[in-house]
Amino acid sequence: MFFSDLEIDRLIEEDLPYSDLTTRALGIEEQKGRIRYICREKSIAACTEEAKRILEKLGARNISILPSGQCAEAGTTLLEAEGCAGVLHQAWKVCQNLLEYAGGIATYTHEMVEIAGDIPLFTTRKSPPGFKKIAMKAVVSGGGHPHRLGLSETFLLFDNHRIFMDPEKLLQKISSLPKEALLEKTLAVETDSLDETLLFAEYGVRLFQLEKFSPLDLRNSVKLLKRRYPDIRLLATGGIRLENVAEYAATGVDGLITTAPYYFAGPADIGVEMERA
Repeated sequence: MFFSDLEIDRLIEEDLPYSDLTTRALGIEEQKGRIRYICREKSIAACTEEAKRILEKLGARNISILPSGQCAEAGTTLLEAEGCAGVLHQAWKVCQNLLEYAGGIATYTHEMVEIAGDIPLFTTRKSPPGFKKIAMKAVVSGGGHPHRLGLSETFLLFDNHRIFMDPEKLLQKISSLPKEALLEKTLAVETDSLDETLLFAEYGVRLFQLEKFSPLDLRNSVKLLKRRYPDIRLLATGGIRLENVAEYAATGVDGLITTAPYYFAGPADIGVEMERA
């Protein structure tokens, strides 16, 4: 996951628009020291590489990290660095916020992935505004996959598209798209009923998001659809979270789509220690 220098600079600038008034007023800016970011509970490391770059930008040295995606037991040091007190205090909260929020999403995602087993877990593009790249790195660190990074990436038909076309013309358009605009893309449709899914399948659609089916309805629908269309791919979406992911994973779908890691993951509990050299 690539973060530009500008993106790293923006993270720093949010907390350091000018100078660190407290550290400068105390006259301790040049004192040598060390900083450590330590997990207080078991979690998945995420965005430690970006935290390292923040410290490097500010002038820290001898930086060591636990790579993103690694499981950190309570008491594990995620990141450690040396530098002047002025540098360490400038980096302190910026790095802590990044590690805690990214770590929380990564840990929640990892827990869902573990429960889902062989069924892949995808996260939606409904991450907090301005936070997408960090959220995506956190999801990948937790073993999940981005479902749809933006509108340019995939063709996905929703109800809100259909209201602008006559139903008959829409179905005719759907049947012709794979030979025209979607020669290199997969055509996917979100549906909220079995009948609707069967209708689009008759017109050649083979990838569906099944929206807000109950686990029981989903299991029955998947069984019928796969029997009738062996090459069909079915993704469950809508209301899937840690508490019910096992039920949805057992329905026979090919994948699960969720927003839960963004909505329900608390931040990782990461403590910060400094010491004077």
